[in-house]
Amino acid sequence: MALTEARLRRVDTDWALEQLRWWLTLHERVPLPEGEARSNRKTRFRGTTEEREAADNVVWEIARMVYEEVPRHPRHVSAEYVRRTIWEIENGSEVRSHLGLQDPAPTIVADSLHPWVWDAAEPHWRSGNHDAAIWAAAINVNSRLQSKVDRKDVGESALLKECFSTDDPKPGRPRLRRCGPENPDLFKDMHRGPANFGQGLFAAVRNPLNHVTADDHLIGEAEALEALASLSLLARWIDQAEVVEVENS
Repeated sequence: MALTEARLRRVDTDWALEQLRWWLTLHERVPLPEGEARSNRKTRFRGTTEEREAADNVVWEIARMVYEEVPRHPRHVSAEYVRRTIWEIENGSEVRSHLGLQDPAPTIVADSLHPWVWDAAEPHWRSGNHDAAIWAAAINVNSRLQSKVDRKDVGESALLKECFSTDDPKPGRPRLRRCGPENPDLFKDMHRGPANFGQGLFAAVRNPLNHVTADDHLIGEAEALEALASLSLLARWIDQAEVVEVENS
């Protein structure tokens, strides 16, 4: 499925189209020179193996900006796929607009996620390991929380509950505050909400990854991106919150 126009606007389409057409040129079959033709092989690719492999990688990266899902590996790119991508860049948005199919809804751009999440997730995401990306992001968010409140003595769920508790801080047990207590209902929602949200994220998204092997793929790409977006929201709440603590007596 193609992404929305907002994502395509980030692409240098002239350059992308040039690279896509260059891929087709390199993969065109041409007659072997006289003297090299054989009974079972009379043609070869126009480009060398190295040129074609390089073009495969470029096209694969272009496809990542055009489609929600791409071939699992650059070598799986085909001529039909490249021609479809050219059409998508040149005509896809216009055709869907005339048909009433163009969705103006916003898209999630991964590198706009909170850096605690994307910096940890990116290497795994780029390699196609979405489970590992979520795992790394969740671990990093928890580590940042531990560092912010200087506590490494409890697990992430208990720590979230304590940090966002509406109770006053205690010695060695600081709180995170997103607002003051002047409006009691707002104060309660602004703190119990993140605690429950974060606990649910770790329980429903991160923890199940403990129970699968490295060869399993528990979470698909779309769901994985949604999980990273959720972790990003939690990270922003933690990052923006003020630490309130009392002195040890």
